[in-house]
Amino acid sequence: MFAKRPVQPIVDLPSFRYSLARRVALAALQIRLNVGGRSDDPPFTFVEFNQLDSAREGCAVCSLDLTADPSRWKDAICASLSEIRKLGLYGVTPGEMERYASALMTDSAQLAAQGDRISHGDQLAYLMETVANGHTFMSPEQAYEVTEKALSTLTLEEVNKAAEDLCSHILGFHDNEAGAPGVVSVVACTPKTPDGESDANYCSEDSLIQVIKDACQLEVEPEEDVHVPWTLIEPDEMHKAMAENKAEWTEGRFTDGTPNTPADKFTRPFTLRRLNNGIRVNIAQNDAESQRGYLRLVAPGGRDAEQRLGLKAGSMSVGARAMQEGGAFGPWTREQVELFCVDHLLMVEINCSEESLVIDFVFPTTNVGNTGFGENVELGITGTEAVMQIVREILIGFKWEEDALGRSKNSFRSAHDGLQKNLEGLTTERIMESLTQNDNR
Repeated sequence: MFAKRPVQPIVDLPSFRYSLARRVALAALQIRLNVGGRSDDPPFTFVEFNQLDSAREGCAVCSLDLTADPSRWKDAICASLSEIRKLGLYGVTPGEMERYASALMTDSAQLAAQGDRISHGDQLAYLMETVANGHTFMSPEQAYEVTEKALSTLTLEEVNKAAEDLCSHILGFHDNEAGAPGVVSVVACTPKTPDGESDANYCSEDSLIQVIKDACQLEVEPEEDVHVPWTLIEPDEMHKAMAENKAEWTEGRFTDGTPNTPADKFTRPFTLRRLNNGIRVNIAQNDAESQRGYLRLVAPGGRDAEQRLGLKAGSMSVGARAMQEGGAFGPWTREQVELFCVDHLLMVEINCSEESLVIDFVFPTTNVGNTGFGENVELGITGTEAVMQIVREILIGFKWEEDALGRSKNSFRSAHDGLQKNLEGLTTERIMESLTQNDNR
């Protein structure tokens, strides 16, 4: 679903503040849609709402993209449009306002720290896009200073007004509400069914328009603020755990003849050590990534362990996907943990390869989850501490959820169905089956 609007040039502080208000509203809506997409029975497999200034189109393009099971496309449209209408009518909550404004500030600080490492090609492309849209070009350092100044005066009312403007084309479909002028375009790609138009799930032009209009007549309630923990582990609990499990570095040991690495100093290009519980730790410094860290947790096993442990074929992959779909730790719900990761700009990806279970983390190394600006700022914990808390909870406090397992199975089922309908993908699959003599992995 597309709506096109005039580009609003960013040329002064008020226009820049309005653009930040719109970004806060977009972030709040996308997180709501993502959290809803991980509910017990989500109607869609993918959903994204965004607005971008397009120099090629000569306008700002506001788009809603979603993917759903053919039998549930009506539910997917109703759920996504209801969330958009909810944002347009009631705006964001104070908690969301604080959360995403802080995320914008941290993101701007990281970009400023990496400003002298941006490639010439990326810088030129950004300059051309900025000038073509009529915006004022700023260096990352200038953008950081203006962002701090703009966010320090940004109000909830301004964000809610930006949210209303953003969703105005959807609000206009309600019988008793006025929407923004202009045309809304809808493009649908649906599979054919044996029964054709007589199928109840058949998507025709008339049925698509009717479902959109009906979805916009549904009553929506304001979003409730969710308590997001400042830290997943209380200081007392942390001190107790550290006292009971004292960590010590030991030297790195190898079986290929490489000399052992010392436990008390850094080596280049890699620092290789072990913790006294046997976990091997490899560390490398990257000067090109300011205020940004990457962590990979590798557990040997993977798909190869299915046969050795007598597990069902595919169980390791399904389990890894269930971990990705879940995320409840200790006393915290999955939604609270997800928002904790959003607050602290953490990215977590869990995959299962043939040889191992791999969990990748991307995180900031600075203080995140901060509140306030300038002299009144209250610092949160660092991204490094936040990601280590996530790692600890995954290792000792992870909760397996039945609905996460269901979403994991549905994900693989959808991927398989898509593969069967893709000529190139199915051909590759058949060749691999022949080469591996129908190996179940």
